[in-house]
Amino acid sequence: MSLPSVSIILVNLNGRHHFEQLFASLRAVDYPKELLEIVVVDNASVDGSIQWLDKHAPDARCIQCRQNHGFAGGVNVGVEASAGEVLVFLNTDMRVEPAWLRELVAPIVSREAECTSSMTLSWNGKVVNFGGSAMNFHGIGWQVGMNDPDIARYKTGCETLFACGGSMAISRTVYEDAGRFDEDFFAYYEDVDLGFRLWVLGYRVLYVPGSLAYHHHMSTSRRIDVHKIRLLQMRNPLWLIYKNYSEGVLHRVLPAAMLVHQKRMAYVLALDDVGYRIDARDARGRGRMHEVFLKMRASKRSVGIPPPAKADMLAINDFTTWLDGMAAKRKDIQARRRRPDGEIVPLFRIPFWAVEEAPEFSHMIRALMETFRLDEIFGTTEVVVDPRIASDR
Repeated sequence: MSLPSVSIILVNLNGRHHFEQLFASLRAVDYPKELLEIVVVDNASVDGSIQWLDKHAPDARCIQCRQNHGFAGGVNVGVEASAGEVLVFLNTDMRVEPAWLRELVAPIVSREAECTSSMTLSWNGKVVNFGGSAMNFHGIGWQVGMNDPDIARYKTGCETLFACGGSMAISRTVYEDAGRFDEDFFAYYEDVDLGFRLWVLGYRVLYVPGSLAYHHHMSTSRRIDVHKIRLLQMRNPLWLIYKNYSEGVLHRVLPAAMLVHQKRMAYVLALDDVGYRIDARDARGRGRMHEVFLKMRASKRSVGIPPPAKADMLAINDFTTWLDGMAAKRKDIQARRRRPDGEIVPLFRIPFWAVEEAPEFSHMIRALMETFRLDEIFGTTEVVVDPRIASDR
């Protein structure tokens, strides 16, 4: 069976310090060079990335953007400029093994799947970075095997909910049919959203451990303010579940997801109820002057909003402000649905993963599960505190 042409698309933001090892590994890839192109989309870097590429990687096509389009938008810019039958998305803070590409593309060539994802290890190769995918009911994705030194456990390929956007392949025709990465996400969870959507539309995603890459985890993200990242990581899961769940499931999951969001925001606000509860003392008459004193004291009480909590509020504001646009996307996805949620949710692995460690958070997840009868949807009542349990499934 003949090999397809491949476009490797790299989205760069001030990642010049990774280029030498990245491109050295790409030049060693065991794939016919005449079938391979490399497209670099630069999101307005200021670190000399363009100059390095011009000098050291003249074979790569570089698209210089005037602004940061994020990961999702950057990938789509690269897709527009590419010609390969198979699209491969690779983070710039990676290096790959020689067989990485051939193994990644093989299931697409054999039509076992339309989308595939590599095994990814830490940069030193000592622990797993991505050994498959999982997700809880309110849209928080998990990289199975994260930080596990027992690498052998993840060497069996399997169906998986989503391909990690850091090292994945997808048929161009399928990527276009599925609607591409959602650029409104900007970054984070665009790959989870696409994976869920692919399964809804009748396609398959495979985890391919024979395709091996190494990753400097969070090397780009750690240079961005954490509250900016938190906004995306709180908003985008809500968008992806809103778009992809079927009607009956969404009506039960979305209210529960909103309550989870509120509870997480309450944690970063460190809410206390001192002065906010009416109790027996409020019924005692103490005279007019005492009432004036209480009002003056209340007026001076300020409520500071920590940046993470403001990020959570903005996430909800975005969700409601852009609801019309997301509703249109949802309508299109659901009109083309080819697979019921009941066949997809086993891939979640940990639907009731309690993402906060406080015991009352787990209790709340169970209460939401029972109140909205979510166990009927996901076929389990197990509340998981440690997501690494997904590795055993």
